[in-house]
Amino acid sequence: MVLLFRRRLPRSAIAWFAAAGLAAATAALSAQAHLSRLSSGRPDLGPPAVVVVAETDLTRGTTLQTGSVLVAEMPSTLVPPGALTSPQEAAGRALAADIAAGEVLTRTRLAGAGSGPVAALVPPGLRAIALPVGPPAGTVRSGDAVDVLATYGANAGRPYTETVASSLEVLDVVDGAGAAAPVEGGASGPPVIVLADPLTVERLARAAGLAVLTVAIVGDEPLALPETPFFLD
Repeated sequence: MVLLFRRRLPRSAIAWFAAAGLAAATAALSAQAHLSRLSSGRPDLGPPAVVVVAETDLTRGTTLQTGSVLVAEMPSTLVPPGALTSPQEAAGRALAADIAAGEVLTRTRLAGAGSGPVAALVPPGLRAIALPVGPPAGTVRSGDAVDVLATYGANAGRPYTETVASSLEVLDVVDGAGAAAPVEGGASGPPVIVLADPLTVERLARAAGLAVLTVAIVGDEPLALPETPFFLD
């Protein structure tokens, strides 16, 4: 007959295991308490809400289509006031301000109902006017600045030129449109739409009816003018 004897652990080992178990339990309780404090201190962001965001970067004046925007979800407490909730709300509307890809589209970013792509670019108190003659095609785009010069008396033998307006913002270039024929066959490009105050608009309209208009493109750096002016014979 074989007798089996069960070996008893020494008291020191039993005490060590008991201490280890107690430490593990204490750590678990401490971690649970820490998580509870974090959860109680975190603000409630609320349930998810549906919003409309821009699919790509869009510039002001862009007429939105359903394909220009996406539907996304975000916590309800983070939704900005006036956020759109359906792509149909944006379709056919023009942007009154630039918007970045992924940015929530709000009603304040839209031009008034019925506003076209040019009207959406015009701030209160200003006007948009189409210049019949612009620079050569492809030389300017929206956001550029131009000066407008008028040459009077081109057929009278002693023409003179004056600057009608300076640093006007180009809102749009009328692609595919024919420019007004300048006097004596001078070169011209497609019409450009610029932004100006009402008084400047009157001056531009008067100059367009009496003189030959020339559009000069303004660069980023100020132009160093010569000290002695040049005169044409």
